[in-house]
Amino acid sequence: MKIIQHVYNSFLQVATLIFEKLEKGIDYPRFQLELQDVLNELGRNICKEVLEAADDYVRQ
Repeated sequence: MKIIQHVYNSFLQVATLIFEKLEKGIDYPRFQLELQDVLNELGRNICKEVLEAADDYVRQ
């Protein structure tokens, strides 16, 4: 359950960042690059959380 809450919070942070960028009037190519960076970071964090949870499960 902890991992789901953490991933959910990460998605909320990404959504907040997207809305902030759009409200500032960012141009589309720059928005696309920044969004790619944010989503890549989110993907890395999710993979890390899942692997750590699996590691904990295996250890137990």
